[in-house]
Amino acid sequence: MSKKVTTDVNFIDQEEGIRFDPTRVKPFKTFKYGTVIFGGFFGDEGKGKEVDIVAEHYKKRLNLKLLSVRGQGSGNAGHTVKVDGKKYDFHYLTSAGLLADIMLLGPGMLIDPIRVLEEAKKLPEEKRDIIMVAERAAIVTDLDRAMDSWCENQRTNSGQVAIGTTKSGVGPGSGNRGYRFHLTFADAKRCKDALELRDLFLKNPLFPEEVREIMTREYATKLWEAINKLHIVNSMKVISKCRDEGNWAILLEVSQAVCLDPLFGNGGHFTTSTPCTDLGGIMGSGLTGYDFPDGTTMVIKAYGSKVGGGPYITKFTSEEEEIARFIDDMVGEHGVTTGRKRDLGWFDGPAIRHSIALTGADICINCMDVIAKLPEVTDKIKVCFAYANSYTLEVTYDWPYHLEDYIPLYVELPIKGKSEEQIIAEYIQLIEAVIGQKIEGYGVGPSREDYRIREEAFKNL
Repeated sequence: MSKKVTTDVNFIDQEEGIRFDPTRVKPFKTFKYGTVIFGGFFGDEGKGKEVDIVAEHYKKRLNLKLLSVRGQGSGNAGHTVKVDGKKYDFHYLTSAGLLADIMLLGPGMLIDPIRVLEEAKKLPEEKRDIIMVAERAAIVTDLDRAMDSWCENQRTNSGQVAIGTTKSGVGPGSGNRGYRFHLTFADAKRCKDALELRDLFLKNPLFPEEVREIMTREYATKLWEAINKLHIVNSMKVISKCRDEGNWAILLEVSQAVCLDPLFGNGGHFTTSTPCTDLGGIMGSGLTGYDFPDGTTMVIKAYGSKVGGGPYITKFTSEEEEIARFIDDMVGEHGVTTGRKRDLGWFDGPAIRHSIALTGADICINCMDVIAKLPEVTDKIKVCFAYANSYTLEVTYDWPYHLEDYIPLYVELPIKGKSEEQIIAEYIQLIEAVIGQKIEGYGVGPSREDYRIREEAFKNL
């Protein structure tokens, strides 16, 4: 027998009725402290360090509890945090995990349960218990990674240019969502055993036979066991509880960077498969723009770097290869996720202006210590301020869709005979002039102790 539900405004019980409890209806409230951190170019800008700095500010200076969240991307992220001489690499987990009270992997993410558990083992033991996985997040597996490789092969076999993906299964995982064949953690939890879970994966008609063969009983069992070891939650309830308590800060970390965004990124074809702007990250987290009263911060690098396919027109020329080698020797410019060597180049002003126009964020710039050392290999620094069309020579200050049709235009900063302090100060001023916005702070090393506010660059000059 179904029970009657009373909506009596006097809240009077009726026979077999369920009383309306107004105390369970919560008014909407936002976080009082919150920040979004994201990248402004092609990734690898040092977002992990910035996240760690902000996390320390909330935890140790403001004495708040910290909810650290990701809302998009997958294990293709690669963020590094260096604390007390020890380096931590994060892929699925958030860079604030060393300081957070809750680490929430949000609904917009594509998550491999086996790899999340493997990554968690690298954290201090007390931090492994704070990891929560949103039940609405999609599961990615070896099938999606194999599908990633299969798609790349199909592109090259048909004469198309390879995307140069990380082979993390993000593209196929996003495609599954688009076709509504994706499997969420909530779906998986309803399975009674590993064989039922395996059957659900194999119902996806998009996988070719050579990919489907990967979903063996043994692999399905590993997935089943990993899923049941994770703390799977209703992420909206977790967020609501933290909001209600009031003494929490929210820190949202966005993987990749704006110029890899699938809608606003590099030509729309050489991008990642999930949103990379601040709003894109917020959308997949289950949070609102009002939850971030401390604003959003875009992290950029003092020079350019890129992995993967697609045009990269500010890349160092063959005559500038010594500069690239010097930077690589100093910093180690290899991808955290793939280990691939990054292509290096000059700072791209139009690209960063494009990212600013999409986000309006505050800006911090990393690797200024590298710029300060460049007199060892060059007598000038170049900054791209605009592009010229290769065919018409028309100049644009925008970031065009078909970037391969353009050549960069540079302004040069002489650096020979100047002190490191002078180079940093003059370079900051040049970057600010080219992007049309003030830099809030800069990094001179890999640790949180290496962060400086803008004014420090000028105090001794």
